[in-house]
Amino acid sequence: MSKNSNLNTEYRILNTDYYLLITRFTKIFCITLFLLSTGCHSSRKNAISESTVPGLKSWTLKYQRGPCFGQCPVYAFYLLSDNTGLIYVHANLLEPGWYTAPLDQKAVHEIMQLVEPAAWWHEDMTGQPEIADLPLLNLTYLHPDGVRTLTVQKQFSTSLSNVFEKLNKIVTEGRWVTTDMRPLESPQEPQTDVIVQLKEGVDIHQWMKTYERFGIELKKKIAPRQHYYLVRKDPAKGDSNDFLQYIKLDTNVVGAEWDKTLEQRQP
Repeated sequence: MSKNSNLNTEYRILNTDYYLLITRFTKIFCITLFLLSTGCHSSRKNAISESTVPGLKSWTLKYQRGPCFGQCPVYAFYLLSDNTGLIYVHANLLEPGWYTAPLDQKAVHEIMQLVEPAAWWHEDMTGQPEIADLPLLNLTYLHPDGVRTLTVQKQFSTSLSNVFEKLNKIVTEGRWVTTDMRPLESPQEPQTDVIVQLKEGVDIHQWMKTYERFGIELKKKIAPRQHYYLVRKDPAKGDSNDFLQYIKLDTNVVGAEWDKTLEQRQP
């Protein structure tokens, strides 16, 4: 009996040791599995957060101000989709580089209200005085109905002046700080069609000879009683941006811009 009792005791001890060993192994396994799963989760979380860092910002309005003969500020200003500002300074405002700032929301609202009508982008400049040493001003609006662009080179109207003065004000009064943010620029197909307004007395066919190297052709006269024409360049001849810029600087031209609504016009 004593011998059997000892055997039973040893057997119980072995079972207990085995149970403790299994329990300890199970705990270690569970802890290891937890740590591994937590590590994977953390890595995934970090990867997601890094991939969504807002380095590129979508924008609504882009205002480019070119140089003049004096010390004019030269920059490209972006009104971002969240109504904050992003600017690249070239000269005469801050040190060259990228900056961001909160904006006066009342001023932003006023600007967007003024540029909302499509007619504002196509104002007839006939009879408007020419302003000497006016810097080249370019405005682009990513409107829901399509991209709208406007370039001012020599002539200004009261309605245009009102908008550009407000833009200049929010830029000069902005509390700009350096930033790593950049504007999100979507690639676009090269454009070919330009709406051009010629000065009175300028013959369209004679005028087009200057741009034969671009393969220019007359599509139509837009306004029967005004000097608005739709011209097109050959996509295979010359750079589209050069084509538009040369036309804008032409002394026989009142104004020119890319045609954004060609598909809506009747042939």
